[in-house]
Amino acid sequence: MKKEIIRSTVHLLTLSLIAKILSFFVRIACARILSAEAMNYYSLTMPTTVFLITLGQMGLPSAVSKIVASRQDYTPVLKASVLLSVINNLLLTVFFIIVIPLLAAVVLKQQVLIPVLRAVVPIIPLVSISGLLKGYFMGRQEIIPPTACQISEEITRILFLIGCFTLAPTTDPVKMASIAVFSMSVGEMGSIVHLLIALKRKKRVLHHVSTLSDSWHWETVNELLSLSLPMTGSRLIGSLTSFLEPMCLVLFAGVLLQQQLITTYGQLNGYVMPLLTLPSFATIALSNWLLPSFTYQASRHRMDHARKQFFQIGLCCLGIGCASGLTLFCFAEPICQLLYHQTQMVGLLRSLALPFILYSIQPCLSSVLHALGQSQKAMINTTCGCLTRLACISFLTIPLGTQAVGIALVSGMLVTTVLHLGRVLRCLFQDEKAVLLPQA
Repeated sequence: MKKEIIRSTVHLLTLSLIAKILSFFVRIACARILSAEAMNYYSLTMPTTVFLITLGQMGLPSAVSKIVASRQDYTPVLKASVLLSVINNLLLTVFFIIVIPLLAAVVLKQQVLIPVLRAVVPIIPLVSISGLLKGYFMGRQEIIPPTACQISEEITRILFLIGCFTLAPTTDPVKMASIAVFSMSVGEMGSIVHLLIALKRKKRVLHHVSTLSDSWHWETVNELLSLSLPMTGSRLIGSLTSFLEPMCLVLFAGVLLQQQLITTYGQLNGYVMPLLTLPSFATIALSNWLLPSFTYQASRHRMDHARKQFFQIGLCCLGIGCASGLTLFCFAEPICQLLYHQTQMVGLLRSLALPFILYSIQPCLSSVLHALGQSQKAMINTTCGCLTRLACISFLTIPLGTQAVGIALVSGMLVTTVLHLGRVLRCLFQDEKAVLLPQA
């Protein structure tokens, strides 16, 4: 049994590493190909993209993963999740298309962003489809397909970018940013194709999902929503904060400071964050595996084994974060020169490298809270962190200038992580009887 777990973990980390390297290669390629103006447009659009993805998925992938892991008859759950996803994505897509001009001209105050925002539209339903497929596989504790599909996603995206910028080169920053945004949708198509091929042998599942009108009840929908909405709440608050952050920067900064802040914000999201979140290829993969595995053990009242799994995964994530943070702090300048051929973001990277070590355990903590039925508490913790982040942006931008961007990011992250950790430890050791799940 231990050998099987070790083998699965090695496969998981290997595939995640390959996918992260490919993803990082895409980011480096974009950073080198896109002009500074195009990168700013791309960075300003990303918070909106993340916000829409969160709304589109509605927490259904994680809810499906948890329910499938805790019960044997999960067919009604799959049917209900598909139905909810179709309705939600249809309404969201139509609404977003209508408000794009208003969002670009009034909210972001960059009317040239309209074509870039339109390139976001296809990714809303595509990410929802791939998310449901990944949730099913993770719930069945089949970790290889949802991890390996990320490789297909990044390869498809790389080929698309190379084809576009090679066959039809352009220097128009709006077109360049639009192509970079649309490449995300193309990558999701590759991911979906990979997952459908992996699901081909499970014809029974495909047949059941296709017959949406048969044998499902509103009780299933209510159960699914009771899990998915709190999970959505945490992610929605985080993505909403990223969505509001550039608006706060523009709102609370003077005219002369606005351009400096936009440049710093572009450096943070375009160059620094890819390096800071590099360990996430392993921490998120391990946390995604921990959610159904922890749920499985807790639902059978094996809390000792569940706690052991949590500490093993948590310490592993922390070790990965330490190695990455120390490397970025000590070798920030040569890394930036090697990857981006520029070093103006070195100071920002070095100031954030060590605090972001704690960020490596946040996915693990979040997965355990969801597994223990503490999704609402996780949402409250995330809200506290996000409010701290926005407060720092609002009150520190004028006195501290561009330094407020980094301080806000670190402050919000630390508040959320510390609150998550306190809640997890309290649940595991003080309130064990209250959080035990009913046996499947």
